Amino acid sequence: MKIRIISGAAALTAVLLMSGCQGELPFAAAKTPELSSSWTAQAEIKFGDNNARAEVTRSEPGCWEFGFTEPQELCGVTMKLELSVTAGEGENTILPMLIAEGIDSAGENAGSASEKDGVLTIKTEADGSACTVTADSSTGDILTFRSPGNKLAVFFSDVSPYTEEVGVIE
Repeated sequence: MKIRIISGAAALTAVLLMSGCQGELPFAAAKTPELSSSWTAQAEIKFGDNNARAEVTRSEPGCWEFGFTEPQELCGVTMKLELSVTAGEGENTILPMLIAEGIDSAGENAGSASEKDGVLTIKTEADGSACTVTADSSTGDILTFRSPGNKLAVFFSDVSPYTEEVGVIE
């Protein structure tokens, strides 16, 4: 009886191996990473030879707020991005728009991410320029955003989940 079972299992295995199936086993398939959809973080922004710092809040995909703290010329400027852009001062909204568009599109491209040493790297595009977003593979927290064609690099720190309570100003 055991020989019949073993023979049957061996025959089934041989048939499956010779059938040329390229499917993946469900438990062996790569896990699609999930990026955090809402968060608040400190950002160091480098644009060419210029540097800025801001508190960046993404309350949901497509809804962003940039509160600049440095340099002195931008200190206190707040830019909110939703389908349209409203700036607290001036028309210098291109950088926040690039950052927001690049990170939002990274969430859509997360399935094509590569992972190395606990860091997800996602290639994406913003305003027609190639961009790279990195995130912590275990938490989904955004680490960096880079757009070499625009000479733009953003380094995120102190990432924390966004909640309605955090967003309420009393």
